[in-house]
Amino acid sequence: MKLARRALAALLLTAGGAGPAGALVTVTDSDDFLPFLNLDRPTGQFDETGLSGFEFLISSRTGDFLANDQYLISGNVTDAATSLGNELGAVADLSGVPFAFSIRHNRVGGRNFSFHLTNLVTSAESVQCWGEGCPAGSNHVGILNGIPPISDYNGLQVQVRAQGVPGSSAAVTIAGLGGVTLAGADLFDEVVTPVSPGTIPGDTGRRGQWLLGDSLDLLQNEWELFGTVTLSRPDAALQDRTMVRLSVDLVRDLTLPYAVPEPAAGLLPCAALAGLAALGWRDSSGRARRCAESGSRPGGRERCSALSRRWLNRAELEYAAGALPHDNAARGAVVAADGLALVE
Repeated sequence: MKLARRALAALLLTAGGAGPAGALVTVTDSDDFLPFLNLDRPTGQFDETGLSGFEFLISSRTGDFLANDQYLISGNVTDAATSLGNELGAVADLSGVPFAFSIRHNRVGGRNFSFHLTNLVTSAESVQCWGEGCPAGSNHVGILNGIPPISDYNGLQVQVRAQGVPGSSAAVTIAGLGGVTLAGADLFDEVVTPVSPGTIPGDTGRRGQWLLGDSLDLLQNEWELFGTVTLSRPDAALQDRTMVRLSVDLVRDLTLPYAVPEPAAGLLPCAALAGLAALGWRDSSGRARRCAESGSRPGGRERCSALSRRWLNRAELEYAAGALPHDNAARGAVVAADGLALVE
């Protein structure tokens, strides 16, 4: 199976290109939990690392949004205000049935994320899309949870779960990640059951891996994560609906470069600080620091806000501690097309 998966991945990568030379997406081993410790936690909860994501599960609920089986989620709450969803069938239609999945970042004709699921028995396809230029026939919105497709991520978190439901399983084969250059471990290819050892020690029945870009690979390039998934559960799937699922989250590793929207000019009275944002901290020890300390700059006097000083001090502390990469020149400081600045 692994040989077949690699052959398929090689074929698609040859057809679609392998990404820019020198930029890598590193695949972590499914028994290595250490990358989890470096992830940002936007809600402050230790186990909530997803910035947005994609889910496939089996639900027999009716009459509410949680009756859906496929989700594209903006943020980390799954409801009608933050997510797109589709109901794919009853337990008998989904349990033990293989699906092909594809999660794509598209840039041609407008930037979007799309989530494709195809029933390999019936050939029925369901596509959810967030952003501009979505595929014809998809369930799509341009703005989800009040925002366009996020840009401040640098990794993918794959999570395969079969917990709390005796006799359940989740079989996932990731056939490839097209559009970028891969390094590191093999892509995920496992059957997870309630007794499978966890990727995170003690979290029995949940396994996965991380795919982390050493630059802005996953933002600057079109990419596609694709493979197959078969979820099996012998119960009615009325409760514990998320305990058997495939989820792929967009995550932010704080030890690697990532892009953020540039702060509004009103928040940064010092011109040098605004320049600092555009240069990705390149001048953090020079003009910008002196502006923050003195509240002045050549040609006039402006007060630097306390927010700006805290922002600068935090960046300098991280830089000095070696917690963030320093090589701006190699990666590029600004993603001009998206109005983004590289945080390093």
